[in-house]
Amino acid sequence: MLRELTGEERSAYLRGIHPIWGGLLDEPRFLAFQRRLADAPEAHDRYRMLGWFEGDRLLSALKTYELQGASAGRPLRVLGIGAVYTPPSLRRKGYAFAMLRDALERAKQAGTHAALLFSDIDVTYYERLGFRPVESREVSVELSQLPRPAGGFRSAMAGDEPALARIFAAPRKDEQRLHLCRDEWTVRFQLRRLRELARARGVGEPEWGIVAETRTGEGGAMLRFGRDSVDVLDAAWSNDSARQALFGGLRDCMQRTGRIRLRLWPAAQLRGVFTATERRSSIAMVASLATGALLPERGGPTELALLDHN
Repeated sequence: MLRELTGEERSAYLRGIHPIWGGLLDEPRFLAFQRRLADAPEAHDRYRMLGWFEGDRLLSALKTYELQGASAGRPLRVLGIGAVYTPPSLRRKGYAFAMLRDALERAKQAGTHAALLFSDIDVTYYERLGFRPVESREVSVELSQLPRPAGGFRSAMAGDEPALARIFAAPRKDEQRLHLCRDEWTVRFQLRRLRELARARGVGEPEWGIVAETRTGEGGAMLRFGRDSVDVLDAAWSNDSARQALFGGLRDCMQRTGRIRLRLWPAAQLRGVFTATERRSSIAMVASLATGALLPERGGPTELALLDHN
């Protein structure tokens, strides 16, 4: 049976995924961070932790996201899947496969058009469930590739979420490739994730974005900080002056925080700006759950960004 994780079940799942996705957090901080995120108002109805049970015994678990997207100009309801985990003693018994198959069937019956995940294992496992790998590229930018800061930018603040969502959505308005919508929930949920992560690390309010404001244009970027990188979750701009100011702001951020590179997935307006390379991990994979869902073929282009990789 597939059902919501509760209480100690959720803690057992989080303890299991901590060695894989815990980052630099120790186990107690990681569990507290994940619990607060799951219980946050932004998570309600869109983000869940589910388990595959035999009676009261937890066999496998995963996270799901209810997302909105589009492909070939048609709106899509998308099931996002993440952090699939089976306890080591129960692996190679088909429990995760059965759980995923059931989750996909439930989503299909509920009218969901497609499923999306990012795989760090052999993609053939997910291909057996109907997924296919699509474009998965990454860009690494050095400081010297960015313009020197010349003003026209500032750090994002509370209240900037609606404006950033609008800025990110604008270049996707007429996009035909597969993409996820930039509704305000997407930005607010990711911001909640960044804030709870900062709280777990004991650093207070995170520096989470840049807003570019020039006489003729606007732009914005949503950020997170890796060990040696500034990760651009998404970015967009209305004209060249806003783009110049935004990239100058990114360089300023790298210098202030001591990061040596900028990391991003080339999507929307970031496509083609820098040289991209194929990813060897976190391979984007999609599966059709509805007849007539026009999704990219194997290896086909998408407009997925780091913001979509929850």
